[in-house]
Amino acid sequence: MVDEGNADESQSGERDNTESELILSQVIEGEDIERRAIVMLPGDYDPNTAYAIILGFHGNGQSPEDFAWMTQRVCSFELPCIAVVPEGYKRSWNLGVEESTADDVAFVSDVIAELSSRYPLTSDFFAIGHSNGSGLVHVLATETSLLRGIAGFGSMLIEGREPSAETAAVSVLQVHGMDDDVIPYDGGDSPVGLRFVPAEQSATLWGSANGCDAGTGEIKDNGDRILMFEGCVDDHRVLHYGLAGQGHDAGMSEEFALIASEFFASVR
Repeated sequence: MVDEGNADESQSGERDNTESELILSQVIEGEDIERRAIVMLPGDYDPNTAYAIILGFHGNGQSPEDFAWMTQRVCSFELPCIAVVPEGYKRSWNLGVEESTADDVAFVSDVIAELSSRYPLTSDFFAIGHSNGSGLVHVLATETSLLRGIAGFGSMLIEGREPSAETAAVSVLQVHGMDDDVIPYDGGDSPVGLRFVPAEQSATLWGSANGCDAGTGEIKDNGDRILMFEGCVDDHRVLHYGLAGQGHDAGMSEEFALIASEFFASVR
C-alpha cells in the first residue's frame, strides 16, 4: 500500500510544494506498519527532466528530518537530483543488533520501486548514510543491484557482509574519522555490537569487487588519508577519506556534501 502525504507547510503558513511524504506499508512481526520517507524536489523541478535520486539514511535514534539537510545539500551542487529520506523503523536500520526487526532491504526496494513509478525518467539511484545508515547503504550495495553509487559516513563494511562474487558493480565513497570511538577506523569490535572491517581494507575490498586498478594513496599534511581506485568496471570509482583528528561525525559538512555530489555526478 502506498500513500502520498500532504506537502509540509513553511513557517509562513504557505505550503512548500517541493516537499512531500511518501507512505508505504510493511508487515513487521505480523503487524502492518506505515513507514514514511520525505521527498524533496528541486525548486525548479521539471517533470520532463531525468533526475538522479539520492536516498539519505539517518543514524540510529534519529529521524528523516535530522538527515534531510545533508541529503538535500548533496542535491544542491553538481548533480541535479531528487532527495528522498526514509525513516528507520523505531528510528534505526536493522543490521542485526538494533531495536528494529524490519526487513530494510525489502523496504528500500519498495521505496525505489515506487519512486521509479512516480518519476519514470529516473535511471540512477544513489544512497548516502551516516553511522547506522551508512552500515545500511553498504549492505544495500553488497546485497542488491539497486544503486549506482553510495557514500558512507562513519561506517564501513560489516564483517561477514563483505562483497561477494555476486555483488553488482557500484561506486563507493567512504568518509571516516580516524579518531572515531563508535565505529573504530581500524575496525574490529564496536560499541554498537557489530564487528567492522578496517576502513581502508573496506575500500580495498570495494576496489576488488569493482574490478578496479590497484589503489593509489595520498597522505595530506594534516594527516588525512585518501585512497583512490580508478579503472573500475562500467566507469565506477572507489574513493576513501580518512580524516585525521575527527570522530564519528566526520564528513557531516558542506565540504563533503559537495564532494559526494561531485563523486556521484562523475559516475552517473
